[in-house]
Amino acid sequence: MPKMTLKIPKLAVSMQEGTLVEWFVATGDTVAVGQKLYSIETEKSSFEVESPFAGTITVLGAIGQTMRIGTPIAEIVT
Repeated sequence: MPKMTLKIPKLAVSMQEGTLVEWFVATGDTVAVGQKLYSIETEKSSFEVESPFAGTITVLGAIGQTMRIGTPIAEIVT
């Protein structure tokens, strides 16, 4: 089964990093395409990020952690 790595996306033009505010899922959960996974906060806004894949998730990022764009935040085995 393939493992897909989810990375911190660039959600705004000036965004360089974001702080993980909340996970809506936990490691081992089965997630669906379009399901909300986590909330991330930038200097100016908050965003809820949805899953681009269906499968079983492994959470890599911790709440309160500030991460740069492109940093792995989760893995989904499809």
